[in-house]
Amino acid sequence: MRWLAALFIAALSLGAQGSGVVTVEGPPGNPIREGTPGFTITATGFAAAELPLRLSLQIATQADFNGPLLVDTTVSGVTSALIVVPRLLPERVRIWWRGRVVTAQGRPVLSNADGPRTTATWLTLLSPNNRNGSTVDTKRPTFLWSSAAVRPPVLPWTYQLLISRKVDGSVVLSTTGTDTIFTSFIDLESNTPYTWAVIGKLATGDSVKVNSFLTFVILDPNAPGATILYRPFPNPFPSERVAATCIWFDLRALAEVKIEILDLRGNHVARIMPGRGLGPLFPPSRYGRAAVGSDTGCDERLTWDGRDDRGRDVPMGVYVIRFRGDGVTSTQKVLWRGR
Repeated sequence: MRWLAALFIAALSLGAQGSGVVTVEGPPGNPIREGTPGFTITATGFAAAELPLRLSLQIATQADFNGPLLVDTTVSGVTSALIVVPRLLPERVRIWWRGRVVTAQGRPVLSNADGPRTTATWLTLLSPNNRNGSTVDTKRPTFLWSSAAVRPPVLPWTYQLLISRKVDGSVVLSTTGTDTIFTSFIDLESNTPYTWAVIGKLATGDSVKVNSFLTFVILDPNAPGATILYRPFPNPFPSERVAATCIWFDLRALAEVKIEILDLRGNHVARIMPGRGLGPLFPPSRYGRAAVGSDTGCDERLTWDGRDDRGRDVPMGVYVIRFRGDGVTSTQKVLWRGR
């Protein structure tokens, strides 16, 4: 009979300790799209003698919760609590979570572990951000991105937008704000590849940086994609209808342009540009084309009529048109027939 009495006393003792249960309700869906999600921990069935309780939320990247925990946050004196993750969770990782209760006597009780679930990407660049490269039709493009929600007490995101030239990586615009949309307040160059990036920051010290997939280019029909000196025409010259040869060139970017005529030995013969009311700085555009209504095909300021700088006819022969601008040096030969 003594053993029955002992068993009865043990049962009473276990009942006095309670048969408490811990449950955790986490964020819905997979992947988890909140950067600082909330978890509701509820403790039920604990005896009065076991109060007050300490409730903890634990989040780990391993199912057995070994190793460092991503989150281990505790609240005391309650049987139910909404615990918001106090720091930005890592992106694109698998996580497990569980609740842990410690009674007034120090007895731990664990909930079932939930997982694995995957965290989402916290910052996404939307436009212009095509995986094959993007084109825009304005020199002041609009940039659009999105970010994951964060709950109080974590403060909202702040963003730094960086726009850089692809060719040398130099930053041409840097701005900070809280909106996920921004329109450039400066003109960007046409037909120049740019990249852009956004750095999202939280007051917790967490930050995320995302770079555009490839470049974006501003298409401007008046601004060519490359700096080119075209073959002069007519060539040979003069012709029955035209007394001078036409010089056409395309300029990709704002640059100082020099055009001169040389003989085959490289000696200077005549200067075309700068002069004649043009230059020395030229904005990106196409040059040498005729004005509307002209039948020559030429801008008369960008022609050579076979004379040197003093206005004297040069000897018949082959001459060289040399172009310098936008880091490009280019030459074309032309045959002068004489008068």
